[in-house]
Amino acid sequence: MVRDKYMLWIFLTCLLFTLFLYPYLPYSIAVHWNQDNEPNEFARKQIVVFLIPCFIIAFHSLLYIISKYIPKMDRGNQTIIIEFKTNITVFLLFIHMLVLFIALGMMVPFQIGLTIGISVFLFMTSKSFKKMGKEKEPVPLQKICLLGQRVFCSMAYMSLCSLLLRLEWGMYVLISIICCGAIFFLFGILYSYLLANYET
Repeated sequence: MVRDKYMLWIFLTCLLFTLFLYPYLPYSIAVHWNQDNEPNEFARKQIVVFLIPCFIIAFHSLLYIISKYIPKMDRGNQTIIIEFKTNITVFLLFIHMLVLFIALGMMVPFQIGLTIGISVFLFMTSKSFKKMGKEKEPVPLQKICLLGQRVFCSMAYMSLCSLLLRLEWGMYVLISIICCGAIFFLFGILYSYLLANYET
């Protein structure tokens, strides 16, 4: 409940700051950049300014319905939903503000900002798995939480290391890290459940 209040204040602060910046934004805002960090796709500022906030509201509404109106949802599932909601919201708000600041003339390549945002998101996800692993959960789920903590933390560190490469190669490395990490994590989940079923 306390976390929801903090998230609400963060969201409202970003929304008010966005409305404050609105008159200073150009009519067309870059929404896509090529390998040389040159913008090649633009959208009207009305769409860019309100797209992510509206998506966050719809996203929170959907998760609220899932957590409140699906019967017999245990504490573990509620914790997963809360952690997932927090991480996604912070990441989307970061991307939203990054796009607006770049539109105002901040000389930061979008790919670098995106890489930093993804790394922070992966660190937060790793921390979420650590919190879930401390609760009284079945042994297979505790193993999955431990695996998730290590995999996502490793992905975060490797994503930060990709900043040392050229923009083009850095993006390829970042995509490879995310894909390989996700595949490894999914195989780890499958192995944990197969091992648990075999032991029983």
